Amino acid sequence: MKLTRFKVLFFLIVGCFLLAIAKVFSIEVLNLGQYKRIYATQIQPTIVVEGKRGLIFDSRDKILAENTFLYDIFVDPKYYIAHNNHENSKFLNFIDNFFKINIRQLIQKNPQKQYINLGIIPAKYFFFIKKHIPLGFGLQKKQVRYYPYKNDASHIIGFVNESGKGVVGVEKEYNMYLQGQKIFEKISLTPYGTIQYSKIPQNGDNIHLTINETVQNYLHYLLKTTLKKHKAKMAMGIVLKPDGSIVAMDDVPGYNNNKYYDYTNYARIKDMPINFLFEPGSVFKIVTMSSALNSGIFNGNETLWCDNGYWPVFGHIIEDVEDNKFLRFDQVFAYSSNVCSAKIALKEKKKIFYKYLWRFGFGKKTGIDLPGEESGIVKDYILLRPFDLATMAFGQGISVTDIQLARAYATIANGGFLITPHVLNYITKNHKIIYKYKEHPIRILKTQTVKKVRHILGDVVKYGTGIYAQLKNYSIGGKTGTAQVANGKGGYSKNHYIGSFIAVFPLNKPQFVILITVVDPKGVNYGGVVAAPYVAKMASFLAAYYKIPGNNNLIINKKIAWRQ
Repeated sequence: MKLTRFKVLFFLIVGCFLLAIAKVFSIEVLNLGQYKRIYATQIQPTIVVEGKRGLIFDSRDKILAENTFLYDIFVDPKYYIAHNNHENSKFLNFIDNFFKINIRQLIQKNPQKQYINLGIIPAKYFFFIKKHIPLGFGLQKKQVRYYPYKNDASHIIGFVNESGKGVVGVEKEYNMYLQGQKIFEKISLTPYGTIQYSKIPQNGDNIHLTINETVQNYLHYLLKTTLKKHKAKMAMGIVLKPDGSIVAMDDVPGYNNNKYYDYTNYARIKDMPINFLFEPGSVFKIVTMSSALNSGIFNGNETLWCDNGYWPVFGHIIEDVEDNKFLRFDQVFAYSSNVCSAKIALKEKKKIFYKYLWRFGFGKKTGIDLPGEESGIVKDYILLRPFDLATMAFGQGISVTDIQLARAYATIANGGFLITPHVLNYITKNHKIIYKYKEHPIRILKTQTVKKVRHILGDVVKYGTGIYAQLKNYSIGGKTGTAQVANGKGGYSKNHYIGSFIAVFPLNKPQFVILITVVDPKGVNYGGVVAAPYVAKMASFLAAYYKIPGNNNLIINKKIAWRQ
């Protein structure tokens, strides 16, 4: 009895197993085509649907980055075959020629497919397509980024790649806010290309910047002008408010971010004011004078012997452009004496000098909200030799960026506080502010020190190396710099220089820090010539644009004191 029951159970199991094999054989071999057709009729194609990318505005709501739309054309072979009794030769031939394909063959080889993307159709063909499109073909909108001001603000704004992702600039820094929501959506296609969505993705947030496009445009013009006049390799500029808000920032030659793919030289795309490292020269004396005064080692009334502009020290020679003899503390910087700047730093000693160098933020990133910032290069404190300290006093043996320099001078403009340069003002979603930038300033200089330094910067322009930055009816202070370029052999080139001028404007009630740097100008290369006049032009423009009241400042005679 038990044996019979076992045999029945055994044959029942074997029978079920054989039936399962037969069914699989029927599906996979005998009726494969039929089941594929049933499956194809039941599924819906899936595509990626993305919300609109957020817009980028300047400080006065001018659009700096917006979206335009192109059209992807697609075909539903299954629907085309079922609903077209005769072919539209004119349309199909156009598709063949434009995409370099055989559309008829593509349809015949994929009779059960419901969605094949053929590619982008330029806007000029849109009305032809719409007029002649047959059943089974359709158009799908595709957003493309457009930058109305092209080269003017391209380094700040950046661009997105073909996938719609920010690659450089604000587009990259705030990509997570700007990017619209992406969803994978099953779609229903109509004969005329209407796509029916079951979900609508969220659009990206809008970014509002501190940049003023009108000021940005004028800065771009000034940089191009000095670049051309002095046959320079590059020119950079920054207009910064004392609270760290960047009003304008640019470098030339630049690039058109609508056609970023045309630029094989990536240096044209880099944001040089935050990326390009160089030895700053005399503009770095802001650290020397500030540290000397704030530490109390100097009170600003001292007179120093400048060795007739030629000082043998530590087995090297430090020289001035002029044969300077005795100079007061303020004159040391007004006439830009390297010899006496070195003597001041050596009296401070490296502990005090480095304390303020670090306070000003040199040797580390400013934290600006743009990608690609460099930290700069500061020599190791422990290994620093006395001669290294002497040369750092006038901006040799240290590498900085323009944004670090602008930040340092902003400290003088705002009363002694270290700030973080930034381009973001606020972020909006559905016309509501969801984030507002807030500055957290840190005091690094005494108020009295700031007053003394401002006075010295004013002297630079009144009678020193910055006389070509003078303005009628407006007070302006600043510092020139003419830096030698390292030759890579342990010394400095005698043919390549970098000229700079940084201004605080207006000096009596500062509203802006203005910086222009000219790299490798030909002929006269002094910062007082290649940069200072253009800073003055920018200051004059800002005074008119922002309606800044004057103070009856008089222009004195311009004597030849602009070198350094």
